[in-house]
This record gives sequence, C-alpha cells and structure tokens, in this order.
Amino acid sequence: MIYEFIDQQGTFKLKNPNDYDAYFPLTNSKGSILSSISPNLSGDIKTDNDHFITPPASSVDLKTNLLCRRDFFIQLKNQTLRLSHPYNDTLEAGFLYHKLIKKTKGLEIEILNFIPHNLGCEVMQVKIKNKTKSSLEITPTSFIPLYGRSAENIRDHRHVSSLLNRIKLTKYTISLKPTMIFNESGHQLNKTEYFSIAFEDNKRPALGQFPTLDYFLGQGDLLNPESLQGKIKPLNKEMPFLQGKEALACFRFKKKLLKKNQQVSYYLLSGIGSPESFFKKLNSPSKIDKAFSETKKYWLNHLSLPQLNFKDKTYNNWLKWVKLQPTLRKLFGNSFLPHFDYGKGGRGWRDLWQDALALLFIEPKKTKQLILNNFQGVRLDGSNATIITKDGRMIPDRNNISRVWMDHGVWPWLTLKLYLDKTQDLSILRQKVTYFDQQKPYRGTVLEHILIQQLTHFFDVGSHNIIRLRNADWNDGLDMAPDLGESVAFSFMYADNLKSLSLILQKMKKQKVYLLKEIVILLDQITKPIDYNNFREKQKRLKLFLQKTKNISGQKQEITLRGLIIDLEKKSQHLSAWLREKEWLKQGFFNGYYDNKGKRVEGKIKGKLRMMLASQVFAIMSGVATDQQIKKTWLSINRHLKDKKLGGFRLNTDFGSIYPDLGRAFGFSYGNKENGAFFNHMVVMLGFALCQRGFIREGREVLASIYKMATAKSAKIYPGIPEYFDLSGKGLYLYLTGSASWYIYALLEGTQRKD
Repeated sequence: MIYEFIDQQGTFKLKNPNDYDAYFPLTNSKGSILSSISPNLSGDIKTDNDHFITPPASSVDLKTNLLCRRDFFIQLKNQTLRLSHPYNDTLEAGFLYHKLIKKTKGLEIEILNFIPHNLGCEVMQVKIKNKTKSSLEITPTSFIPLYGRSAENIRDHRHVSSLLNRIKLTKYTISLKPTMIFNESGHQLNKTEYFSIAFEDNKRPALGQFPTLDYFLGQGDLLNPESLQGKIKPLNKEMPFLQGKEALACFRFKKKLLKKNQQVSYYLLSGIGSPESFFKKLNSPSKIDKAFSETKKYWLNHLSLPQLNFKDKTYNNWLKWVKLQPTLRKLFGNSFLPHFDYGKGGRGWRDLWQDALALLFIEPKKTKQLILNNFQGVRLDGSNATIITKDGRMIPDRNNISRVWMDHGVWPWLTLKLYLDKTQDLSILRQKVTYFDQQKPYRGTVLEHILIQQLTHFFDVGSHNIIRLRNADWNDGLDMAPDLGESVAFSFMYADNLKSLSLILQKMKKQKVYLLKEIVILLDQITKPIDYNNFREKQKRLKLFLQKTKNISGQKQEITLRGLIIDLEKKSQHLSAWLREKEWLKQGFFNGYYDNKGKRVEGKIKGKLRMMLASQVFAIMSGVATDQQIKKTWLSINRHLKDKKLGGFRLNTDFGSIYPDLGRAFGFSYGNKENGAFFNHMVVMLGFALCQRGFIREGREVLASIYKMATAKSAKIYPGIPEYFDLSGKGLYLYLTGSASWYIYALLEGTQRKD
C-alpha cells in the first residue's frame, strides 16, 4: 500500500501524496455541504448541482485547473511559496479530515481541511512554524475562487452569469450574492449567499482583500499574478468596479515576523448562508479545535457498527474506510466527487437498495422507514423512479432521458428479504405505501409492490423466452439492445426472487391476501394457466395487464395465500429449469445475453471465446446452477477472467471490437469501466455467491483479491474499495461504489475470514 496506518482508528499517513491522483471526500452528518480535496488542494465545495461555492472540478481538473484549487501563498524575502505545490509533503487523513504537512525554507506548514459534523461550511487552517534559528518575515495571502452558481454555467453563459455577481466586503468576509439565477427556461431572483471568512489566530482580520479574479491578476495570470508582485494593493472597502466579475476570496494578511519556533495560524471558512452566524460559531482557534475534535468523535461513533474485528490490524483499519463508503454514497449520491462528474445528484434506484444492505447493519433503526420510503418509487407497470434525491424525493429519469433497467425489480426484494431475515417483521409486507407517478394517488401493500415488480418481469420476455434487456441491466454499458436484447444474467435472479418470496409467504399467519384486481391477471395459476414455454403467450398476458392498469379500478381481490405461493413456485421452477438447461454452454459456463439482433453473446463466437462475469455470478447466486456447473464455471472463470499478474477477476474477456448491437461498453478501451475492468461490485458478488453456495475457499479467494488489489502500490489510492481497477491495477472512481456495501454484507453473512 502507498500509505500506512498510524493508529487503530483508521488514520493514515502518506509521503509525497502529489505522486498520486487520489482525492479525499469531506462532508457533514447530513451531507448539506460536499467537498473534495486532493494533495495539491484542488477539488471543489458545493451543496448541490446548482450551488457550487468554488468552481466544479472533474478528475482532469485536479492537476490542470488552477481555478479549482484552494491556495495559500507565503511571500518570503526572495521567494513566494505556493502551498498547492509540494514541499516534502506528508498527508495525514482520518475521519473526516485532510491534513498536509510541508517542510521548506525553514518553515513547517500544516494545512488542515475539515467540515464540522454539524455545520455547513468547510474549515481550512494554515499553521506556519519557524524552525530556523533566526527570525523570518512572511506575508501570507489566501486564494479561494468563489464561483457561486450552477455547474451548468461552466459551459452555459459563464461570462453572462458572472455579470449578475454582487460582491460584498466586510472586516472578515468576502461574500457573493448574485442578483439572479441565470436560466433561459426561466430566470429567478437569487437568495443564496456564498462566502469566505478569514482571520489570524488571534482573531485579527486580514489587511485587505482581492475580491475579483481580474483584480488579483492585474496584467498577469494565475502563474504570475501582479498582486503577488507588489503592483496591486489589497482593498478593504467595496468599489463599483468589483461588481459583475468573477469573484475571488483572496485575503492579504499583515506581514508577520516569526521568531525562532514561533508559529501562527490562519483560518478560512467557506460556505453558503449567513457568514455572521458561522463566524459566531467558529471565530476563534479554541472553537475550531473543539469543532475538529467533535467531528472526529462523531465519525468514529458513526462507524462503530457493525463491529468487524480480525487479527490483522491493518485489515481492520482498511475496513473502517469501507464501512464509511455506504454513508458517503448516501450523502454524495452518485455525483460530486471528481470522477463522478455526471448527473445532478441523487442516487440511482439500484444504488439506493444495495446501500440499504450495509445501512441495515450500520443504522438498523432507520432501515424500516427507509425501505418503506423507497417502495414509493415503484410504478404500477413494474418500472420505477430512477433517481432518488438526498431527502428521499423520487425523480423519474436522469437528464430527462426515459430508460428502463431490467434489473431494477431484483434489488428491492433482496434488501427486504435481508430485513425480514434479520427482524422477522412480516408485518412490513402488509404496510401500505403509494405508487410512483400515478395521476390519481393509489396505495398498495409492500407485498403488492414486490409482486408487481417480479411478475411483470417474468412475463416480459423476448424470443428466447428470456426476460428482455430493455435499456440495460446492472451493466449500464449494455445499453444498445432495447428491441431484441435479453438478459439471462438477471433472469436467474428473478427466478430466485420468485422462489424466496414464496418461502417467506409460507411464514405468514393470515391465509388470505388482498391485491389490486388487475394484478390477478399475472397470477395465471390461480385463474387460467398459460404455457410458460411459449414466449408469445407470456407477452400477450403482460400486454393485457398493462392495458388494464392504464386506468386502474382500485378494487381489491381476495387471494388465498396458498394459491399465491403455488403460482410463484410454478413460475420459479419453470424459469430456473429453462435457464439451467438452455443457457449452459459446452465451454463450461453460462451464456448471459442475447443482443439486439437476437444472437447469443457468449461462448465461442467466430472462433473467439466470449465470457462475461455477471452471467456466472447470478447463475451461482440464484441457486439455479448445480454444484457440478459451479465447479466447471469456477474453472472457466480462472482460465478466462482471472488476471495472472494482478490476481483479480475481469468483468469480461476481450471481445476484440465494438459491439453496437449490445452496448457502449465495448467502445471503451479494454480493461476500463464496463469493458474488462476489475469491476469490484461484480467481483464481490462473485465471492459472496460462492460462499453462499458452500464454495467457501473459492469465495474467500475472490474477496481476498479485492483487498489485495486495493492495497497494492499499483492501486495508487487511499483506503477503501474503488469502483474498478484498470489494466495496470490503478483504482478509479473512489468511494461512491456499491461494492463496499456488498463487501460488508459478505463479511457479515457467513463469509468472514478465519485467521
């Protein structure tokens, strides 16, 4: 690993952190402010997609865009130190803070960044200590760009939106409050104030300010601004020429003569809201020290459950960061860290449910209400909302693009089943929640919601009698086969869901259930059985159901519990047998897909062997694959998907060309993202599935490969599980990945390491 742990609380240190492209998340307990920071102090600070305090930063910006940095300049007699540059750096990071220690020119400098767990601002403390034998004179200048608008304005009216800027200067503060929010679909008056507060450790205000980028630069540029050449003096009052410009929180502090071993600290507070109220709470070193101490305690307490203790102390420390990841994704969503420069916040449907797996162990008391709220995203046609905001609001589609992921019906039942196994709270199945996107609000039981999701997918099949792929499944990269594409991989999981649901229903005491009248159309074993081997009969039955639900009656129909159980069992038995027999390949593994021309995707195709990991994972996890098939599949996985050098398992073999009849994934360079990367979410599910089926040694080998790759020097990342590793073993897309939830789930559900 590139770092070393220095205690048993997950705190780690790293020398020369600028050698790596890693970044670090900062936030508070509610996620009301979200930051990223890297060793060169780049990153951004925001509350959501429409309110960026500093300019938005993608992964490319971290090392290339000087406007995406919090910087601090120290002018000495013959040199200016730019603290975003490395000076024999050491990084120290913990829950949840980022500290850089620099040593140069006889100075020891500490830069601490954290967000108080109960406040909505980022604190930056710069501590400078003279380690020479003589006095040193320093002139400090802080530099934090104030962007103050939506991420959309980076490319859309960047200059025009800056004309709305109104900058206010006070003794301690530079604040920005644009007059309006520029949006051609409808401009609005702005009520948001962005600010940065600065003071010296004895509460002394700065000497003056450079409130705009233009004023700071003069005739220079960011590499050589005139303000640092003595050609421009700082202001301490507002001037008309400051308005309508790109704002900058740049404070010039008074010259300071540091005697031997003397130190001084400078504090910068950046946020949204009333600067006066934040300043009252954080206007002294003692208040900031207290906030820092309480923040560390908060996060360590938050991570106290579930308890995971092994003999390997390094592994325990690493696990603490993995345990943090589901919470980070709950707060950040799938956006707002440098690699995640897409979307506008919120989590996807799949992510919502899978994160609940881990949150069931971390925050068990909150899980039931979370589950009930999540079910409100289900539509009566079996589809669902695709984006869920931080406050639980459901949004139909990301970027107004209407899409259906065929795997979305799988995850709610997996999560609910775990909840039921842990609590035996069968009453939740009878609790009523609304459906999503109904013109007339309609409430149904949680059981009804689950049934709709499973049954509609069972009947939604293609010409191979496999559930249709639609716009994609778990693998978002398989998004170009909406017409004839079919997903064997997730048909396995629907078969398992139908079976496990029937088993849970056997535990219910009441022998009758009441369901929406229209749903009974899909319970054909109760009414008039159809031939499940005939895909056209399935399609016809689904079409009838969808026609009826366009205008629902609202009437309930009584169904015997026994009749419902038999119906689900029949469906599961048919689908399981069909998949087990029809999709097993002579090469010793399962086919998982049919493309948009209706052609089989995996196996020996035109002399080239194609194999995908997901197809094998869900065949095993679902219980459909026999033990003998699992043994052969494991041999095939090791032969075709395991990397002999790095020890990890790839998502697929190299298909050797683009695949426009299946998805964009095959346009990516091989070894990246959904095309052959070491995609940890699927790898950890493989480990879990093998252990679940009794192949403990093999499962642990898979899980161990993730830890090995995540802590290898080639990963070049801080502790935790990234979304994937590329060809070289480098970790990418840090922190916000569902693999962390599944890793914790795997450890807690009988796959723990035996030391």
